[in-house]
Amino acid sequence: MAIKVFIRRRFPKEQEKALVKCIRQIREVVPSQPGYISGEYLKAINIIDEITTISSWFSLEDWQNWYDSDVRRSIQARIDSLAGVSSEYTIYRVIKTR
Repeated sequence: MAIKVFIRRRFPKEQEKALVKCIRQIREVVPSQPGYISGEYLKAINIIDEITTISSWFSLEDWQNWYDSDVRRSIQARIDSLAGVSSEYTIYRVIKTR
């Protein structure tokens, strides 16, 4: 069953450049991960200290494998080391409406 993962990152203005650099590193490696379908990276207009990532995966297991991978954990550790930056994950399953 396909899933979507929303990652909401809040940051102080002075950390935005470093955070975006880390997000770009993720963008470079995630497309080659098994089960990855697509991703979007959104900068909020009305909440200036927020970037949201929306990624689509074929299954929760595929996402979990990426989440547990050393490469993702390494990049996330760099994000976590940025003062004032927080990451919040929400996982949704795709439902049929027809």
